Amino acid sequence: MSILPLRAALIGCGSVSQRGVLPHLSLDDAKERIQLVAVVDAVAERAAQSAKKWGAPTWYTDIDAMLAQSNVDVVLVITPIQQHFEHAMRAIQAGKHVYIQKSMTTTLAEADALLAARDRMKVKLAAAPGFDLFPSTGKIRNVVESGALGHAAIAYTYTLGFGHEYEPIRRSDGALSAIDPTWYYRTGAGPLPDVTIYALQLATSVLGSVRRVTALGNKIMPQRTWRNQTINIEVEDNNVVLMEFSSGALAVAVGSDCVGSNMNPWGGLGVYGTQGALEVTEVDGASGYPTRFIVRRGGSWAIASGDTTEDITNLADCPYLTPPHLAIEEPHLYVDIMELVDAIVEDRPCRASGEQARHVVEIIEAARRAIASGQTQFLTTGVGAQL
Repeated sequence: MSILPLRAALIGCGSVSQRGVLPHLSLDDAKERIQLVAVVDAVAERAAQSAKKWGAPTWYTDIDAMLAQSNVDVVLVITPIQQHFEHAMRAIQAGKHVYIQKSMTTTLAEADALLAARDRMKVKLAAAPGFDLFPSTGKIRNVVESGALGHAAIAYTYTLGFGHEYEPIRRSDGALSAIDPTWYYRTGAGPLPDVTIYALQLATSVLGSVRRVTALGNKIMPQRTWRNQTINIEVEDNNVVLMEFSSGALAVAVGSDCVGSNMNPWGGLGVYGTQGALEVTEVDGASGYPTRFIVRRGGSWAIASGDTTEDITNLADCPYLTPPHLAIEEPHLYVDIMELVDAIVEDRPCRASGEQARHVVEIIEAARRAIASGQTQFLTTGVGAQL
């Protein structure tokens, strides 16, 4: 059994780390369980300033040097999506437990290799975003599995982004603010693995495995600008993904970089069955967690004539989220990391599982193949509820 506090190294001192991960880890209750002993960033000035600002004893620009010279238990991979596989694999091969920001990898083959290495090295791997760590996800799944909606027939989920160049942190000067967003628009990234992944993680947490995927995508803005720099867009900035679940339910996931809806909650989910409907009506903007949903049930095919109930889950109901953490951005990342700490200490599987992350990676990869080919794609992986 591991002894607290665990020693951690963070790879990637960009926007998410500055706004979320590092502030959370700097609080006293976090330090009792996990202590930051090293940070790594390709930009030396950013690594050095991050270490000074957030109290890490050492900083590096080279991952292998950090792994060789720092005695760490856990590595937090908070780098651009395209680098997740390489950075996580190096940590796992060094015998370290790993937390990986979303999406876990860019391809199914990479995901398979990571999980095989995890098992071979007997380490823990947690992958974001862990929706099953928030109580409302289980409540929603229980409603669907109970048969209260009849047979789930259709689902809809929606996420829109605005583009990373608009993040306020990137508007200021200095190594900790002028953080280049170009990676988001390069092959392997974009709205599908960075934004739509929230919708896909929630949908598969509730409805289980997907067996077929088709999709459409377009590129409305071939170029963007950031600090007078032109960014050529390499990925679709608008995507509609159609999924067939193993249960037979059909679902639509919308993911895009454009102006969002005032009617549909970002990251919400609607599930519509033969005898009722469930709709997420409120999502916490800081975390993506569904906090309010309504259920209409008791009717017959196409007509829900029975009672309507509402469920509200406060963010504070989530383990680890004390008031100081609720005041910091990206609280779900802190929950993911603390749950990994518990999994290590208790020597059990991580609830933010690599298996579900792998399935979602395959959905995204299949959607991109479908966009390119116009052909429906069959999936090979599967996890979760089978309704």
